[in-house]
Amino acid sequence: METPTPDPLFGITLHERYILGKRVRSGASGTVHVAHDLGSDQTVTVTVLHPWLVGDHGAVHAFLGRAQTLEGLSHPGIARVLDHGRDGGHVYAVTEYLQGQTLAEALRGGELRYPPQAALAITVEVLTALDAAHKEGVVHGELDPDKVVVDGAGGVRLTGFPLLFDAEEDAGPETRTDVHAVGRILYTLMTGSFVGPDTPPLRPSSVLPETSSDLDMLVANATDANPRYRPRDAGQYLTLVEQVLRSFSSAPADLTEADTQPIPVVGGVRQETYADHADQADYADYADYADYGDHGDHADDGGYGDAGRPGRGAPVPLWRRLPVLVGAGVLVLSLFAAGWALAPDSGVELPDLVGVSAEEAEESLGALGLDLMVQFEETYSDSVDSGAVADTTPAPGTTVEPGAEVLLWVSAGPQYVDVPDVVGGTENEARETLRGSGFTDLEVVQEHSAEEPPGTVLATEPAAGERGDREEPVVLHVSEGVIVPALIGMAREDAERALAGLGLTVGVAEDHHDTAPVGEVSGQTPEPGTILPEEGLVTLTVSLGPEPEEDEEDEAEETAEETASPSQGDGGGRGNGNGHGNGNGRGDRAGDSSDSCDAPEWNPDTVYDNGDRVQYQGREYEARWWTQGMTPAAGEQWGVWEDKGSC
Repeated sequence: METPTPDPLFGITLHERYILGKRVRSGASGTVHVAHDLGSDQTVTVTVLHPWLVGDHGAVHAFLGRAQTLEGLSHPGIARVLDHGRDGGHVYAVTEYLQGQTLAEALRGGELRYPPQAALAITVEVLTALDAAHKEGVVHGELDPDKVVVDGAGGVRLTGFPLLFDAEEDAGPETRTDVHAVGRILYTLMTGSFVGPDTPPLRPSSVLPETSSDLDMLVANATDANPRYRPRDAGQYLTLVEQVLRSFSSAPADLTEADTQPIPVVGGVRQETYADHADQADYADYADYADYGDHGDHADDGGYGDAGRPGRGAPVPLWRRLPVLVGAGVLVLSLFAAGWALAPDSGVELPDLVGVSAEEAEESLGALGLDLMVQFEETYSDSVDSGAVADTTPAPGTTVEPGAEVLLWVSAGPQYVDVPDVVGGTENEARETLRGSGFTDLEVVQEHSAEEPPGTVLATEPAAGERGDREEPVVLHVSEGVIVPALIGMAREDAERALAGLGLTVGVAEDHHDTAPVGEVSGQTPEPGTILPEEGLVTLTVSLGPEPEEDEEDEAEETAEETASPSQGDGGGRGNGNGHGNGNGRGDRAGDSSDSCDAPEWNPDTVYDNGDRVQYQGREYEARWWTQGMTPAAGEQWGVWEDKGSC
């Protein structure tokens, strides 16, 4: 019988207040434990900094500083950090314990998905909480479906804010990192497919062909490989998601319980699930410990319980529980002492795994039957191919005990490689080529060039053929131009204003769209991220709403025939010689019982002023103030045009 390695922190008390229970996860910030707060008589989670980092003054300072920052973050959609401190050799932070289940659990690892409207409603709640953090200068940095908890009442809360980022990340991730994560979460909610952070731009239609283009673009924009082309923060992405959510026929508040429940995944392609990962053990049930047994934690720095379990009732007062705790502690220590005294030597030598793939190494360790805790870290290597194990901690031949931690150092290839020649190509092509060579930190400097078109790479630093350090940025010198922003989902006026501010020329085409509201941009040419010269043309496709029914089309055709030669009156006006003037022939039907109107057809090039009347799609409209280019149907929503009735 194998005896598990005892957790050295199990049962200790920090600052005579927090009794640590089961260790439920180990991450970059430290080990996470379910614990009991003697002061508040409540269950909490405690993250304890790894012992080998306690002697690192910078790591301790960063850990406690981040905890203090999170402690000041207050929002109903975010798990609270309650306390932090240092007790002897233990540096720790205390986080609120959340009841409920994570989105990963709700989706059963890819067996279920949410209907689009419910997925959008959940995403709005996630972004609302994330927006509050971003406004305080706080970035999550590791958001994924098991860091989002849904309680029994339908509330959505974020947890798992890391307390310590990897040293390689310097100042930590940016807001666009969180936007990318939310885009992946929205994709997972709609498709049931789990994806990692290093994925190409995602489109739900690749799994669900019936997905609308609006939802496709909403996910694709957020998951663009280039952070510059994503929404800048949670607030900007929240605006776009809310616009798409409003396009549904019923409001989120009108959803039935059935509308908000996950539904089975039928067909499609599952790209990746949590069941495919070796750390699936993190989601297993954990052994009870005193009054806080059966609690699990999937996040590095925040916990939650299972909403499906029956309530435990009011907690037992401490004065009645203390003898039981003391007795249980003595019994546990006695059992551990007896177990270690009687257990045979069950250690096994760690095999030499250098050169084998990470997957094969993990399988080899699993075959030892020691229930080892396997961790992965990347390292550069000149001799081991990328993706293979370059080293292990502990070293090969070391005796490892059951439950011990083994760190596999996976090769990322050599650190110094030749810079490829990308001069003369486009910026996007250069980015793809450099990333393929291992250079991920890219900077762009725009320069004037009389010979090359905008967006052309003029030079690189280091130059092509020189040895480049993959830890250092590669600077691209690109012929200057204007980067086309993402405009889909914006109101026409807002999109035109944005393009005018960039010095670009605006063209407009109108077309019917099944889901985009009237007056909203449903398409654009060229696509976001394209570099254009000043005054370059960007054509907006503006929605006219859904296609009219056949009866409406017939009525519109009959109306058009009846008004083919409208009277223009004898007045002047601002007509353009094509029957689009606005002189005295405005067709004011006050007191007229006939259904015909003699106002001219609306023209996007004509300037209309207060009182001018036009025909549009079989109806007559009157301008309330100066306007040009805004369709009467869209202008009615903004109060520019007043609907005077059908013709």
